[in-house]
Amino acid sequence: MILDLFSYFAKFPSKSGVLSIFTNGSSTYAQYSELHNVITNLPEPLLPAIQSYVFGQSFESVKARIDNLTGTYLFIDYGEFSSKSDYRNSIEDSQKLAATVAMKLSDTSDLVEEAIASAICLNLLNTLRAHLLYDAECGKISWLSRSTIKNHDIIPFVAKELKSIGWTMMFEANAADLFNVKERMASF
Repeated sequence: MILDLFSYFAKFPSKSGVLSIFTNGSSTYAQYSELHNVITNLPEPLLPAIQSYVFGQSFESVKARIDNLTGTYLFIDYGEFSSKSDYRNSIEDSQKLAATVAMKLSDTSDLVEEAIASAICLNLLNTLRAHLLYDAECGKISWLSRSTIKNHDIIPFVAKELKSIGWTMMFEANAADLFNVKERMASF
């Protein structure tokens, strides 16, 4: 699920901005080179005006990445999972997600520059949102259905410690048995 999220959202920003997240160049994890190949072979980005990609949970790692960026970036924050079973023993899993489009600002930015940056980021986020809704409606995303993303929130992203301003869309990804728990149980 996590690597599916990484790959899905990587199709939006500039390809060079996504590839720059692979700071080690190689890894003992086989998935590292597989993901690098997936990103390298992506078609043209859907939102090339988004210059960089940030994907993570750890504030320290995210801050270190953002500190080295300039311009706009897409930040995907993935959080906790919830799971429910119904009377038929069907499993429904959900995960809390946040997609942020933000822009780095200089220390000397004034209120007008902040408003311009905010407007640019909101426009980019709503274009990403339209793609996400379309993909969910067309069944292109296994972990997200149109009915589960009907309700989402768009909130301001003002992070002085990241020298950034933008907008965040908070939503949940829902799917039946995301982790194949029933299949795993049957193997015991």
